[in-house]
Amino acid sequence: MLLYLDQNYASRMAKHLLGQKGHEAFGRLFRALKGKALAPPSPFHVLETLHPVRGPEEKAGYLLPALQEVFAALSDGYWVRPWEEIAWRQARGLYREDFLWRGGSWEAPADLSPFHGLLEGLPPLPERALEAWVREEIRRRTGLKEVPFVRLLARLVARSRKDPTRRPRPSDLLDFVMAATVHPYVDLLLTDHYLKNLLQERAVGGRKKEVEALARSLEGE
Repeated sequence: MLLYLDQNYASRMAKHLLGQKGHEAFGRLFRALKGKALAPPSPFHVLETLHPVRGPEEKAGYLLPALQEVFAALSDGYWVRPWEEIAWRQARGLYREDFLWRGGSWEAPADLSPFHGLLEGLPPLPERALEAWVREEIRRRTGLKEVPFVRLLARLVARSRKDPTRRPRPSDLLDFVMAATVHPYVDLLLTDHYLKNLLQERAVGGRKKEVEALARSLEGE
């Protein structure tokens, strides 16, 4: 089983390893995943760990040793390729060898610069028209064809505007690019409740009952 642990899951597993309270369900899931799932780190983890978009700057990187321990146990040495490489390779189809490699590094964060300002510059359009607008804007910025990465990123951005009461967060852009990169390849994306609802399939939220249910299912195998 190929899984992706978003930063919420990975960091809470790391915090459990450090002995911090309140993350016991994630510790249980971490133990249940060993030997039963492949969960590689990605350049998004590097970006969120070493260059966080929120939180005190002095805490940047403090979880790195524990995160490295988490992924050493779950990744078999694999990494997720940079989003640019994955998206360009999708022109020939979806293949896991285009998704996973052993060339990753905790010194190489994801580059989101092609998408800076994207969420702030959205026109006030109905969802379907907005999705089409975002697809074209992504293609203009990146030079990509209409590959799964482009389609999913546009869909997530458009869906995120359906709820006018939710205030956009600084981490939204990273979350959407991450999901567009990994979701077409993984069996499950373990993420927060909001992104799970946007994706609507093959995703598990980070609420305690969801984490514990997944751990039980793995323990019962």
